Amino acid sequence: MNEDQNIRAALDRHWAASDASDFEAEHEIYHDDAVLEYPQSGERIRGRHNIQASRFTQPNKKRFMVRRVPVLPIFGSLN
Repeated sequence: MNEDQNIRAALDRHWAASDASDFEAEHEIYHDDAVLEYPQSGERIRGRHNIQASRFTQPNKKRFMVRRVPVLPIFGSLN
C-alpha cells in the first residue's frame, strides 16, 4: 500500500469504529499528544485520553456517512 492508501485505510477504520460506538478502536488514530479543536465553539481538547473521555460522555449515538473526502495538499489524493 502507498502512503495515501494507508491514510485512507486508517480513516476508514476510524469512521467504522465511530459508527459502531467502538470507543477503543475509534481513538487508535490519535497520537497521545493530539489536539482536537472545535472552531464553532472555540473548544480545544488536548491529549488522546481527554478526547476519548469527552466523547464517551456524550449521551447520543453518533451516526454519519462520509460522502466525500476533499483532496488536501498535505495528504495528496485520498479517493
